[in-house]
Amino acid sequence: MLNDEEDWDKYKVFISRVPTNFDESSIKRLIEDGLEEENCVIKVSLVLSNEENDKAQKSDDEKLSSSEENNDDSRQRQSTITNKNSNAKQEHRGFAFVVLKDAILQKKALDLGKIRGGRKTNSKKKHTMYIRPVIRDEDEQPKKNVCHLWINFRCPYGDACKFTHEGEGGCVQKSDTKKKQKCFAFKKGKCKKGDECPYSHDFDVPKEEKCIEVPQRPNNEKDCINWKTKGKCRKGDKCPYRHDEALRQAFLKKNEKKKRKLDSTNDEEENKTRQPLSIRIFGLNYDTTEDDVKEFLKHCGTIVEVTFPKFEDSGRSKGYCGVLFQSPKAVAKAAELDGEELHGRWLRIQAGKMYLKQWEDHHKDPHHFHQPANETSNENDEPLIGEFGQKVKRRKKHGYDA
Repeated sequence: MLNDEEDWDKYKVFISRVPTNFDESSIKRLIEDGLEEENCVIKVSLVLSNEENDKAQKSDDEKLSSSEENNDDSRQRQSTITNKNSNAKQEHRGFAFVVLKDAILQKKALDLGKIRGGRKTNSKKKHTMYIRPVIRDEDEQPKKNVCHLWINFRCPYGDACKFTHEGEGGCVQKSDTKKKQKCFAFKKGKCKKGDECPYSHDFDVPKEEKCIEVPQRPNNEKDCINWKTKGKCRKGDKCPYRHDEALRQAFLKKNEKKKRKLDSTNDEEENKTRQPLSIRIFGLNYDTTEDDVKEFLKHCGTIVEVTFPKFEDSGRSKGYCGVLFQSPKAVAKAAELDGEELHGRWLRIQAGKMYLKQWEDHHKDPHHFHQPANETSNENDEPLIGEFGQKVKRRKKHGYDA
């Protein structure tokens, strides 16, 4: 273990590009994972921003002044201030210094070059941080305008590079001979120049796949399309193609199945009749109420709704109503009560929905619906009204009316 801070500088490394949400524990965990050794980090110190340093100095001055005034009160205040500072997250400047155990671990960390990971072990977002040596003296600082590609042996510019090439490094060795392009004529097998061709012939030419010639059958061995799909052919014996009876029988059998299926679906649609859930009641007494109708029909089944029109001035029944049941069986039972008596009136009960608006129009103007066949209304005298209430001209009929 290291005791003096002077010894710490020997084994200290510099960490750059530290995210703002990282703390000392996360950096320590990533370095230990990278070096594959536990407890190899002695200390991690994040460099705080200038504002945080000023706040820390001000808090220290306040603590000193308060300690001179009251010793007892200062101890309590110092304890609260330290707790607040420990709980609050202080922003750092994006780099840190890490002290390792010995020189071997320091060299291993510098050779590693970078560490990558998240703030927590289960974090999905990964960050990359770089490990560099700590340089204190100005003489040991690297010179400016040094080519970093030269240091990594990757400088492609050579002597024409704008930066200085000093120290250990090198340039990329360029081959004098350029790579020739492929000869498309040689690829097709038509290059006449041979060795004098400026393009490359050093590649495999794909072999042409020849089409397999399928021998054509005579027409008398081919099946007639009309005979196969329609079961008949107009040409008859003159048709050059084959008329196989097995193909015709297969078509007729398939056609019969289609017809049976169509007939069955049509029969099902005809048999499917929508059973009504409503009834219409006519001939009610004007003093009959909605509750009386429910009491009269309660043994038929569950009643969902009763449409019971009334006069606006007296509030009495208009003599008809509609009842909605929950099941068709209830409608059948209610239809059996046709002709029964209620409050001295014989009722007329029909299965079907009560179209109240049409029935009220019929009640107001019965002659409009029941016009004798012999009487013809003078349509030319009545003005036509359009969809939006405007008057419309009547179009003349052309032709002869029998």
